[in-house]
Order: sequence, then C-alpha cells, then structure tokens
Amino acid sequence: MRRLKRIRCAAGALFMLAASVNIIAAQEAAKPANGSPVQEPAKVASSPSAQKSSEPFNFPDFTAIQKIAGGVGARPLLMKVYFSGSTVRVELSPKIENLFVTSTGTVYRVETYPDETTSCVSMRRDQIGFMPSPLEMLQGVKVERTPAGTDVVDGHQCKVEDVVVTRADGKAMKSKVWESDDFNGLPIKIISDVEQPGPDKPVAKIGALYGDFKFEKVDPALLTPPDKCMPTEKTYKVVEHEIVK
Repeated sequence: MRRLKRIRCAAGALFMLAASVNIIAAQEAAKPANGSPVQEPAKVASSPSAQKSSEPFNFPDFTAIQKIAGGVGARPLLMKVYFSGSTVRVELSPKIENLFVTSTGTVYRVETYPDETTSCVSMRRDQIGFMPSPLEMLQGVKVERTPAGTDVVDGHQCKVEDVVVTRADGKAMKSKVWESDDFNGLPIKIISDVEQPGPDKPVAKIGALYGDFKFEKVDPALLTPPDKCMPTEKTYKVVEHEIVK
C-alpha cells in the first residue's frame, strides 16, 4: 500500500514538473549553445510543390539523449530515449521510465525501488500524470508536414517543418520539427503544443533537444510492457479505500 501511495505521489510530482517546464522549455531549448538570440528559421518559397506532405516519419532504431529545460537557473533535464518502430522509451531517471506504445495509445510508468522490486502503472495518453514525449507525438495514423524553412541547431543544418499528427482517437497534435541533415533527417529539436488540464484546456509548449545519437537495434525487452501493470484509475481507488478505513 505504501508503494501505491508512492506511485500516486510520483505521478503528481512529475505532472507538476511537466507543467512547470512546458511554458519555458521551448524558449530554453531553442537557445543556441553560445546563448545568442534565437533566430527564426529561414522562410521557404511558397510554391505549390513546397507545401504539405503526408509522408509519415520513418525513423530507424536509435538511442539518444533528450534535453528539456528545467526552469530559470535550473539545470536541464537529461533523459535517455530509445526509439523503435513507433514505440518510445524515456528514462526520466535511473529508477523511473515511461514507455509510450503508440499502437495501443498507452503509456506505462515503471518504477524500480531500492530493493530492486518494480511497479507499473498504465494510463492513456490523455490522462494526467506523465510528461509527454515530443518524439512520440510525431507518431500517428495521419501526418501533415509543411515546410517552414531551414535553420542551424548546435552547428547542424536542419530542415524545419510544421507538423500536425492525428492519432487513432482523432486527436491532432501540433509540433515544429528541426530535422538534421547530419543524422539522416532525425529530429534534433522538437517544440510541441501540449494541452493542459482545465475547463478551457489551455495549450502550453514543451521543447526538447536531441543529441548523442546511436544507430543500433533497441533490445525488444526495453520496449515490452511488464506482464503486470495496474491501470492508474485502480491505484487511486485502492489508495482512497484504504484511507477511508
């Protein structure tokens, strides 16, 4: 029971963390390494042939380091990410990871305790309690990609696109993506719109930089959800029931 309470607290804390960085992440992540002002990507000619493309992103297996701004004066949050097919694993820390399985629209949070036992909570992507993955937000059943110019990020020449991805549930997700020529079109920077909880569903932004790419097959075991994983609604019901008793 104490473990379930810790899961609930961890989910709340991580959501608060996500909410605190969403607004500033795009500004911080977009800054060049030398701290100079951010320049808008160069505009592209508005010719019909340079308009929208419906070609989905088709990335090879890779691992990388994801950097998200941690707030004013705080160190950036560094996370290791694994990508294979349309599944993304994000290691928020050595003991906490999120597994985004696009094919089912499910997110699994796995936490490892000091005694090496683990717990797993599953949730839908529209539920509160986890930091979204800009990389996973590029995966869906329909993709619209509109050229938005070129830019240089950390010394890498990039093609910039405005991207709208529609998921299987019909929800559309908007991102601006910097695709590096040096890394075969992999995104080196992503700024995504994230819908926040509330009656008006305000939209904030989360920005991420990617680096230290390694093109290698990801171990399937790292992308497989645990056999036993409790839906997040049940963890709340169990905890609330015990508190009443």
